Amino acid sequence: MALIDILIFGLGLVLLIGGAWVLISGGTRVAAVLGIPPVVVGLTVVAFGTSAPELFVSLLGAMQGSTGLVLGNVIGSNVANLGLILAVAALTRPVIVEQGLSRNEVPFMLVASLAFGAMVWDGNLSRLDAGILVVGFGLFMFWTFRNRERGTVVPVPDENPVPVPAENRSRELTVGTGLVILGIGGLAGGGHFIVDSAVRIAVGFGISETVVGLTMVAIGTSLPELATTIVAAARDEDDLALGNIVGSNLFNILAVAGPVGLIWGLDVEGPQTPLAHVMFNPSANQLQLLSMILLAILVFAMIILGRGRIGRKRGFSLLVTYVLIMIIWTT
Repeated sequence: MALIDILIFGLGLVLLIGGAWVLISGGTRVAAVLGIPPVVVGLTVVAFGTSAPELFVSLLGAMQGSTGLVLGNVIGSNVANLGLILAVAALTRPVIVEQGLSRNEVPFMLVASLAFGAMVWDGNLSRLDAGILVVGFGLFMFWTFRNRERGTVVPVPDENPVPVPAENRSRELTVGTGLVILGIGGLAGGGHFIVDSAVRIAVGFGISETVVGLTMVAIGTSLPELATTIVAAARDEDDLALGNIVGSNLFNILAVAGPVGLIWGLDVEGPQTPLAHVMFNPSANQLQLLSMILLAILVFAMIILGRGRIGRKRGFSLLVTYVLIMIIWTT
């Protein structure tokens, strides 16, 4: 382990936190000008920006022939989003779920997780299946913008909650868009630096590459979601925080695995266990799929039973569940 790796890791953290703050500031400015509720911004612009590391890693892996890395990255990142990031957000401050989000996008995420699990259960994602995911992404975007009027208009950060004057709209839109682009760049760069340096640090300590891939790479590519969610929660932007998590999971399945699989096709190395025998001898990939699906069901149940509120106790339960999943994956 070299000192330069530690310095690069620190630089990545700075870029992540700074990028998250800038992205949220830009997103809320754009929302204020266009009259778009913050939950829609979280589900689209912010979610896409924080999913950039997953997209980068997936594209690089597919181009190099490591298609199994793509599926592992998508599954691992989605598990980290629900089991780690949402847990940390709830422990930081109880998350209040916007009613439309709990009725629409959260069930959509659950359905997408179940469909994705069924598609790749046999160890590969065919181009036909990937095409269905891409179509699902188009439907999700259409539905989100079709229902963009729900909720309230979010004010520009640190300003009075009043409509943006017409003469200032162009300037605010330009500044907001620039901040979004700058924030996405910071998140993508920070995620890349952290993953790259963390892998080298882990190897320096003698940790196997398999363990690194299942944990550090998945967590590393999810750090933008973590940074963005914590900042949003600290700024009382619950809709933006949870919208970012739900949106990122949907983007990972539909807009990362879908397009990459449509172009290259995705396969997982190793034998896959038939469904009838999965309880006795599941493959590693099937364990990951089951973990992702069960976590999605658990979060959905928490939102329904908690009447749209995920408090600290439920957040702690999610964190414990995530730790148990990591133990199962790495033993």
